[in-house]
Amino acid sequence: MTHPVKERDITWRREAPVGFNSDRKEPSLDLGAIMRAIRRQARLALVCATVGATIAILMILGTLPRYTAVETVLLDEERGELLNQVSPLPNAVRSNTAVQSEIEIIRSRVLALKVIDLLELDQDEDFLSPPVGTTERVLGLVSKVTSAVADLLTPEPPTRSNSVSVDEGTAEEGGLDFNLEVTDRDRAVRILRDRLSVSRAGRSLVIQIGFSDFEPRRAAMIARGYGIAYENFQLSTSTEIAAEAEEWLRDRLDVLEQQSVDAAAAVQEFRASNDLVQVRGDLLTEQQQSELASALVTASASAAEAQAQLESMESLLARSKQGEEIVTVPGLNGQLEPSSEALRRDYLDARLRYGRLVSQFGSEHPQAQDINERMQLLRDALKVQLEQATEAARVTYNIARSREQSLRTDLELATGGSQSALALRGQLQQLEAIAETHARVYSDYLQRLEVTMQQQGFPIASIKVISPAEIPRDASSPRKKMMLAAGVLLGGLIGVLIGTVREITPKPARTVSGLRKDAGLRCAGLLPGRRSRKDTSASSARKRTLERLAQACDSTVIKNKGRLVAIAPLLPELENPSATPIALATRLSRCGQRRVLLLFEDEAQVPQAPLMETDLEIMSLGELASSVNVADRDFTQIAGRLSEKFDVILLALRPISDAYQSDPHAWAYGTTVLRIPWGKVSPDFITDALADHPRFRDALSTTVLEDAELAVARRYVSSGSYEELEINA
Repeated sequence: MTHPVKERDITWRREAPVGFNSDRKEPSLDLGAIMRAIRRQARLALVCATVGATIAILMILGTLPRYTAVETVLLDEERGELLNQVSPLPNAVRSNTAVQSEIEIIRSRVLALKVIDLLELDQDEDFLSPPVGTTERVLGLVSKVTSAVADLLTPEPPTRSNSVSVDEGTAEEGGLDFNLEVTDRDRAVRILRDRLSVSRAGRSLVIQIGFSDFEPRRAAMIARGYGIAYENFQLSTSTEIAAEAEEWLRDRLDVLEQQSVDAAAAVQEFRASNDLVQVRGDLLTEQQQSELASALVTASASAAEAQAQLESMESLLARSKQGEEIVTVPGLNGQLEPSSEALRRDYLDARLRYGRLVSQFGSEHPQAQDINERMQLLRDALKVQLEQATEAARVTYNIARSREQSLRTDLELATGGSQSALALRGQLQQLEAIAETHARVYSDYLQRLEVTMQQQGFPIASIKVISPAEIPRDASSPRKKMMLAAGVLLGGLIGVLIGTVREITPKPARTVSGLRKDAGLRCAGLLPGRRSRKDTSASSARKRTLERLAQACDSTVIKNKGRLVAIAPLLPELENPSATPIALATRLSRCGQRRVLLLFEDEAQVPQAPLMETDLEIMSLGELASSVNVADRDFTQIAGRLSEKFDVILLALRPISDAYQSDPHAWAYGTTVLRIPWGKVSPDFITDALADHPRFRDALSTTVLEDAELAVARRYVSSGSYEELEINA
């Protein structure tokens, strides 16, 4: 049993005429329709996925394998941050920014040049001219074509001959040499940066430096070269931290050095001009002169030292008032006061922390603003101490000056006639004391410079290589599984997109239910075509459709004997235009019980060989008109006379889409049948064609879909529907 429904005659009833496309429903989600669409387009998606997989395989076969070596580096910035006792939240934020900055340093051109110089890659021909696979060649050709098209579409820049010549002349006069020629070193940098990959391991302070190359050993060598170059770069840049701290001390040392040299030169010049190599004169006793001279020398030295300290203090105070940053307040004895030393350490520590915060987050960071305010307070405190120290130095200098003047007066009174000699000797000792003071101050500043350089330029790199790169064993590219999966997915996606476009575009008539829903026309069924010959259901579907056509015609013919039935194709693209009219005429004859006349409007469709049915007569419309004796050969009168002789008159018309004027025989039609080519026209096309033939449309009894492919038609019908059962019967 192949059919669940018993055979029964179908009674066709003419319903009230309705407008075409008037019963269309509002769009809604139909899961069944979606599943049928998926079933229809599954083959297309599978074909596209296969094509994508094939292309991926060809790309894999045409791509040369590359090997990637990885060098793992650990950043030690966290230890320096812990020494500053920074809170955990800013420390975490700073770590993320610092790691990203280090990654950009590794990717920079400067570090690439260091690696090239270290390994001499600009002299390696294999590195500068790597092998090219088939895939790269194809992509290169495509890139050349697209670049040529882009160059054609890009307008040429305006020429500026005068301005260019002026700029070149200016550059030559200024001594600037812009060498824009691409060298092997530049090519090596570009290749190196293109194959370099730098990534962070999760949220840790570990950076992975990877390099891909066609040779595994060279990939490992370059990855290790990056680790070495990066460590050397950190060591070289750490010495620059002390540059700003040294600047002030170096400027001051230059001034003190010149003062010391001038003081020593003044002593030598005074000795030579006054012949004071040996002490002369004996107006006082040896002991008196020695005591007075010694006291005078001591007082002169103290006054000179006090004067030098006062000048240094006043110089520092003047520079501080001009806005210069002063971080050291010297004491009267040449040593720093404990309070001043504490303020200096606090200020230097705050400035170092402020510089780090500004470089990481900018000057608007809350902690940076707090540290800046603290630095301002420390600068004010240092300035106050400097002013106090200057006043103290001035008082000390006045006291020393008064004591020196008093001793000088006493010595003049005591020596009497040798006053000039003693004065010369006192001046000499004073100049010597001044020279010695300047030399001592210069030595003190030089020691401070050395201490500062040792504190701020300690040569320790902030990175450490924890996993040197090894020679890779397996190729990192092409990634065969990923490329194959991507090809299948991309091809399948393209197939799905194409299938979706095919589904959302207006679909041609392929099913009875679709024709009824979209065009509002009744349909007797499907007539299988040549592509369905091997289908087991083709014969059953054809018989059932022809029987329905015959019943549809009988429903109108049986009421009025001798009615004319007109059958016309919509388009001329039918496999066998005369087969359906002959088969329908045979069905209408009911095995010879009725006399049926089959007329062909096109004489070329009239079969040449006689048929087996004796009660079925076939002729062309032209032959009939010439054999009937009617004055004006009115087809309505001809049909009336033929109805007396034949039970059914079947008229096979030409395609209605080829008619450029109204059908002159339209008023004689009792009922009409429209032959629609399966899967070739849309419902809108059918309704528009019928609109040009209103009489044919008004008499339309049913339609039929011819040359159908049942295998494809099954994909468009609902599962378990009556239409599916009819097709599969």
